[in-house]
Amino acid sequence: MRAVRSAFRQFLGSIWNDYMLLACLFSPILMGLAFKIGVPALEAFLCGYFSQTAILAPYYILLDLLLSLMTPLMLCFAGAMVMLEELDDGTAKYLLVTPLGKAGYLCSRIGVVAVLSLLYNIIIMLIFSLSDISGYQIILSAMLNSVISIIVAMLVTSFARNKVEGMGLIKLSGFMIFGFLGAFFIHSPAGYLAGILPSFWIAKLVLDQDLFFLLPGILVSSAWIALLYNRFSSKVLS
Repeated sequence: MRAVRSAFRQFLGSIWNDYMLLACLFSPILMGLAFKIGVPALEAFLCGYFSQTAILAPYYILLDLLLSLMTPLMLCFAGAMVMLEELDDGTAKYLLVTPLGKAGYLCSRIGVVAVLSLLYNIIIMLIFSLSDISGYQIILSAMLNSVISIIVAMLVTSFARNKVEGMGLIKLSGFMIFGFLGAFFIHSPAGYLAGILPSFWIAKLVLDQDLFFLLPGILVSSAWIALLYNRFSSKVLS
């Protein structure tokens, strides 16, 4: 455990010395402020201009889901970038043969970050959510979104050869948002085609207020991790 703490402090130092990665830690707060202040103000302006009672308000829950996803993604993006740098300069290979080991390395670079992003996400949502999303929905969606962030971190570190490619893959990982859109806008059975994305089941869980959708969310997330693990393991842990 001491080795994990030491490795995590080293990880935080790497983030602290990189302004781009440091900005990732604070971007959820800035995004939350923009949503909390800007969106209701824009809603009031649009409703007054078009003489409507609601224009953006029906989509507040969608914005909340987006904020809940982006919070852990930003933190795990920072983790993935540090891992790519360590793979490039050989630091990762060194750490794997220290008492830290493979499990400790993964814990310090992905596991701890995912847990912290879960707590960070819950706080962000409690402060900045626009809709009347309930406390248990915030917690469950934060849990599943943290798993999605692990999937994205594995995807980036598995296929990117350097930090530049990693940033490109992070942008492409925005396809996870389509799960929210499928659940929100497609009400026919065809909408379930988006069920290959864990984010779809998060949206169904929140929109339908049905805990049943937690199960397929866990199963789909597990399938993604299983599909990525071999390539991730061969690149990072071998």
